[in-house]
Amino acid sequence: MKYEAMNQAIIKGVGGPGNVKSVVHCATRLRFVLNDESKADDDAVKNIPGILQLVKKAGQYQLVIGNNVEDVYNELADMLDLDNQATTADSGKDNRNLFDKVIGTITGSIAPVIPLLAGAGMGKVLLLILTLTGALSDKSQTYQMLNLIFDTGYFFMPAFIGFSAAKIFKTNQYLGAFMGLVTVNPNWTALVAAAKPVSFIGIPVQLVSYSSTLITAILAVWIMSYIEKFVKKITPGMIKVFAEPMLIMLITAPLTFIVLGPIANLISMGIAAVSMFLYEHAGFIAIPLLAAAYPWLVSIGIHKALSPISIQLVATQGFDPIIRVVALCSNMSQAAASLAVGLKTKNKQLRALALSSTVTAYLGGITEPAMFGVNLKLKKPMYGAMIGGAIAGLFAGFMKMKAFIYVTPGLLSLPMWVSKTENFVVLAIATIVIASIATFVATWLIGFDDPVSDETTKKEQAEADKVVTTKHTINSPVVGETRKLSEVNDETFASGVMGNGIAVIPSEGLVVAPADGIASAVFDTSHAIGIHLDNDADLLIHVGIDTVELHGKYFETLVKKGERFHEGQPLLKFDLEKIKAAGYDPTVMIIVLNTKDFLEVLPVPESNQSVKVGNNLLMLA
Repeated sequence: MKYEAMNQAIIKGVGGPGNVKSVVHCATRLRFVLNDESKADDDAVKNIPGILQLVKKAGQYQLVIGNNVEDVYNELADMLDLDNQATTADSGKDNRNLFDKVIGTITGSIAPVIPLLAGAGMGKVLLLILTLTGALSDKSQTYQMLNLIFDTGYFFMPAFIGFSAAKIFKTNQYLGAFMGLVTVNPNWTALVAAAKPVSFIGIPVQLVSYSSTLITAILAVWIMSYIEKFVKKITPGMIKVFAEPMLIMLITAPLTFIVLGPIANLISMGIAAVSMFLYEHAGFIAIPLLAAAYPWLVSIGIHKALSPISIQLVATQGFDPIIRVVALCSNMSQAAASLAVGLKTKNKQLRALALSSTVTAYLGGITEPAMFGVNLKLKKPMYGAMIGGAIAGLFAGFMKMKAFIYVTPGLLSLPMWVSKTENFVVLAIATIVIASIATFVATWLIGFDDPVSDETTKKEQAEADKVVTTKHTINSPVVGETRKLSEVNDETFASGVMGNGIAVIPSEGLVVAPADGIASAVFDTSHAIGIHLDNDADLLIHVGIDTVELHGKYFETLVKKGERFHEGQPLLKFDLEKIKAAGYDPTVMIIVLNTKDFLEVLPVPESNQSVKVGNNLLMLA
């Protein structure tokens, strides 16, 4: 497994498998709840390669990892056998205070569902764009099918939340999903639509629509966890296989409709009412204040507690005028602060980390690498980000911006600011510009203590920080047009099993050295070459799909194994036209074989962009 060594160190650092009560992940963090936090070795965890930061807050032991957190979590789940653990009784006593328990429950229940909601939301926006541009009619069957698909993500949200919450409450996850589904049963939605009085054993039942809600599911599953324990005690063993789930349904479902649902609905309405009041009457004050404070909420890991507000607003009002707006201002300010550090620092390692983190924050809104690796570590850039976020928030609040889907704000998610009747994309771009300029100027003027290493410690520091702070730029070895590696017509390369990288459709038949290095592997067929660059990147440059079948025809290797070369030196040439005439795809794949040695391998140009020899092609951080 790719992250086996890292996960073994994590498991040992948190006190062993028996000390893990639960663990979930969000966009950049592993969020552990430990049975005994004192058993964790904080210093050992902080020194694990790939861990950007350790945060202990809200009863969670949070490890900030970055964009590859999902891959790390998937392997960790297998190693800890988390699926089985989730259904066993919890023997550890929960010593967290009430606030930590509430925050932990909210983040634990929602975090696994957020990617689904974001994907469904972006799908709805895509559908909107297709109809607005006339590419698809909203009367067509294709539109109806796509709309059905993406609506499912939000309509059945109670089921997803119920399933996720059941894991947190250590109860049956399928019954948790069932409790969510009960509230969106077509028969219930028909009763609500009919608006005729409904009662259960003579008790009036409020007609509330629960589709696209989450608080009801969390409350229902919480109560169900206690009901399940009670039912298990009173049910005879010979009939428990059907009696237990039946009794749990029989007790919890009516209780949900009669008591829990109406209470949750009042809470949801209260959240929406307060949020809309702030939006209408104090948004120009509340949003800049929240934008200035938001980075600190992120730093202690409780910003996810605001997610229910945003999700509920989108589901009930159709838009979020506060939380996503605040997140946009804050995310772009973190990116700009990191950019200012990267351009001002004289420390090469810090510059590399800051610039690569800036790209991640601007594009995807993922700010943890910039925050924990740069801004928070240097402290003063955080003040610049607060100033810039507040200024951008003042503008956004005054302009009354709205986000129409729940997704992390960034450049790639700009469609989140569009609806059928309103378009705030231009204002979102203006907010990004304001946040960037204000933050950059503030950070530059405030300055920071530049951690320039002396000569005696540079080598040791660079080695220790290699995994998370070294950045290399790989130049293009060929002339042509870029493609995503996942788009190439070869499963081995497209799947990334050999490593991450990029593809180029060549327009000339020559491969040159992207930097100084040594030829580490040459092939008799001359269709590919392996090279080790002086910046420690191991590359495979592979010309064509299945061109090994040509047995070297139309190819010529220009260097020998072990031979040293210099940047721009020809390494391999091929007859492009004859290869295509022979029926072979000439796409050149540039693969970073030692991808695991880097935190990120990012394509620099977008897909379908022309590149020349020497243009930046890949960034390794």
